[in-house]
Amino acid sequence: MYYTKQILRVVCRRLLLLLGLVSVTSCITDDEYGRAGMDTITMQLNLTAREEGDLNSRASEVGTNSEYMHNLCVFLVQNGTVIKKFYPDLSSNPLAKDGNLRIWLSEPFQIDIGDYTVYAFANIASCYSEEWGNLIDLKEGETMPDIDEIVLQDPVSKIDFKNSFIPMSAKQTVTVTSETKAVSIALDRLVSKIRASVTGKAGAKVTGFSFEGYADRIALFSDNNNPEDVHYDRKKVISMSGDGTLVADGSAETGQLAIPDFYVNSSPSGNPFQVEIVTDEKGGTVYRAVTQRDDLPRNSIFPLKLQLNYSDFNLDATCWVSPIGSFPVEVNVGFSPDTYEIKVPEGCQFVFEVSVAGGSNVSDLSTTWNILHPVTGIDFDGATSGGTTLKGHVTATVGKQFDLQLVATWKNGDASYHRTYTVKLITADLADFSFKTQGRSVNSNFDYLKPERLCMFK
Repeated sequence: MYYTKQILRVVCRRLLLLLGLVSVTSCITDDEYGRAGMDTITMQLNLTAREEGDLNSRASEVGTNSEYMHNLCVFLVQNGTVIKKFYPDLSSNPLAKDGNLRIWLSEPFQIDIGDYTVYAFANIASCYSEEWGNLIDLKEGETMPDIDEIVLQDPVSKIDFKNSFIPMSAKQTVTVTSETKAVSIALDRLVSKIRASVTGKAGAKVTGFSFEGYADRIALFSDNNNPEDVHYDRKKVISMSGDGTLVADGSAETGQLAIPDFYVNSSPSGNPFQVEIVTDEKGGTVYRAVTQRDDLPRNSIFPLKLQLNYSDFNLDATCWVSPIGSFPVEVNVGFSPDTYEIKVPEGCQFVFEVSVAGGSNVSDLSTTWNILHPVTGIDFDGATSGGTTLKGHVTATVGKQFDLQLVATWKNGDASYHRTYTVKLITADLADFSFKTQGRSVNSNFDYLKPERLCMFK
């Protein structure tokens, strides 16, 4: 239609020239694209969703399905007034329906030469911000409200890729001249993508994963880096209900697992992020670490490589029984080779001692012990945190199980470690244990057995 009008305009002008009704000097040449007057031109807007940037390699990549435009609203503002508004009906566009519209090109429109601020938004929904959602009702000729301070409340938690897609925004100052034919605007996603992978012992299984410490709200535009009342306490928990096994490449002992990509609110905070991995090792082991990166720019990808450390940690266990009328007699503790399960005789006293291999580089070792489920029949003797030794005693009842949580922290050079383990303490019949007396084990053909040591990492 636009080009038909252009052809008709040229034909009419030439007819007028032939009739002598206009001068040659007032004629507009054919190659002046869309010129409607000395101060008005015809142009188009071209909108795209910017490629996501890898924070490690600085490379960029295109988005995946549903990471693009579902709906769109654009304003051209001059001196605080909305000069031009675009709110296209994309309901019949199959790409937009699924959030896959990558490029949108407006119809040609006329506008005066001059400076404008372009505000462009994709995937507007009132669930992100009612104030932001109301912008679609703004009309041409009306005053543009102060939208620079609009903040979206925890938008990542509201993305479902069915009714609400990734919110995007752009703000750009453009100068329209007589030569302008099109203006291109790139939209930024207001979230960051986390791409995590785990490396560890082949065959181990990750049963839980979480990423914590990102912002609970996001400013609508990137130049508002510090919106008020932001809390960096959001936590993303990834369900590992499927197969979380670390798979080896060939016959290697080391395996890898890719955590499905997930999104968090962008966080220009200056605060690092906490990562937690739960595995099925030894009945349940929790790994925790803190990232060196302390910000997550919008529209970015954060590749996070997580290495499970298996070496360093040791647990020694010793226990005694005290027969009536006799001194305490040490017994041999029963360790399970595949879990942190320790069998001890009914009614015994026990001592657990934690140590870390690593020579002089190891420092600040500290442990905290807790009983996971309130039960009777076990008591701790003395401190349960701040040291490396736990003392206690158990009931004289066979078949009782006590689930103990051990939290250990230490440093090895510049690296800090934080581990959580579940230790299962089970009481068994005293008759099932051998005694240690005068350097001999009564039921062990005179071997002298030192306290058992369970290497939690191999």
